[in-house]
Amino acid sequence: MPRPTRPPVRIRPWYAGPSLTLLLLLGLPASAGGTGAAAPALVAQTLDGRPFSLAALKGKVVLLDFWASWCGPCRKSLPAIDGLQSRFGEGKFQAVGVALDTDQGAIYAFLDQTPVHFTIVPDPTGHSAEAFGVVAMPTSFLIDAEGRIVARFEGGEHLKEEADAIAALIRTGESVPAAGYRVAPGLEAKGGLKAWQRGHLADPIMNLDGDRLTGFLREHIQASKEGAAGTGGAAGGGCGCN
Repeated sequence: MPRPTRPPVRIRPWYAGPSLTLLLLLGLPASAGGTGAAAPALVAQTLDGRPFSLAALKGKVVLLDFWASWCGPCRKSLPAIDGLQSRFGEGKFQAVGVALDTDQGAIYAFLDQTPVHFTIVPDPTGHSAEAFGVVAMPTSFLIDAEGRIVARFEGGEHLKEEADAIAALIRTGESVPAAGYRVAPGLEAKGGLKAWQRGHLADPIMNLDGDRLTGFLREHIQASKEGAAGTGGAAGGGCGCN
């Protein structure tokens, strides 16, 4: 018997005017973000106001990347993903970045310093990350032409593996050998604090500007925040860079 689904949920985000909405089809199985499963539906508006639908990309290989401006590894992974978009083109491949910041200005500031040329979709609610089961930042999902998740890459450290998997999937149209790369269980976000909600913990430590004394002060404040959040590691709030 097919699993009953909830009605579509409409979320009106901070950047929305009367006609702007983010639509996520929730009520999906817990394995919705796992390899082999159909990708959860995502209908939204891009950062520049254009309509976006993940389903409309059916027929293309898609790399869906969840990131945030405060995420240190994203400073490296987003330019690399931009390179993948240039390398594979838009005919058979499309990169999509889901920005999970709650501050629109932070997204623009990040992209001013790290410009990219692929589609950026803001989701300040984090519901898309929840639907995909994101537990680490950044996390990328490789989706085949039929809309199935065929690989998962967590932590932003597997850029070569992503490129190889995309090339193989475009070439053969078949599932890639590597189903995905996961962070260690101890680095997964647990408890009430989600991986994409760590900006208020990670932001100061991710700012690499300033003198050494300022840096030491930021590290002290960061450690205090982590200690107050829980265990002092990722499970208790963490640095936000996992």
